[in-house]
Amino acid sequence: MKNFFSFAGSISGTSFLLRILFTMILSIPLIIALISKWTSYFITLGNFDVSDPSLENQMAIQAFGDELAQKIADNPEFYLNDFLNSFTFGWILLFIFSVIPAIWFGLATLYKRVSALFFDQRKQIFLALVLFDIVSRYIVLSNSGILTTIVSLVGILIFVFLLLNNSKFENHEG
Repeated sequence: MKNFFSFAGSISGTSFLLRILFTMILSIPLIIALISKWTSYFITLGNFDVSDPSLENQMAIQAFGDELAQKIADNPEFYLNDFLNSFTFGWILLFIFSVIPAIWFGLATLYKRVSALFFDQRKQIFLALVLFDIVSRYIVLSNSGILTTIVSLVGILIFVFLLLNNSKFENHEG
């Protein structure tokens, strides 16, 4: 197991694809934590007793949901700020600990594939790809239009290149 998370060795294109898919699976704890936080936030807004849902009036819950949806549509900034302010130190630690394995495994996967393709310059190319990924995510999240499309296409081309290009190694040790 330690070998999967280490920054040593190289991997083939098939292993690269499978490891990328496994990185998505490693993100499931983060998704569960986000859904849990979101649910607990909305339950506290409604003052519902979730220990015995049979005591709750379903019509009242539906009416609350409809009213809340309208309030959020009218003033989304208030509810976003209120939601962000409801984070405690425990929730933040939970999010950090649930995302670290996925990020680490993804970076190790990228490093191993870059090592297979560009062994002599692997550190520089790995750093360039990580920096491109960070910058491209910022551009995609903060802009719209042709720049977002261009950055996304460049990212897809890099992924396809890493996936389909043949490496110099016959046997990969990763």
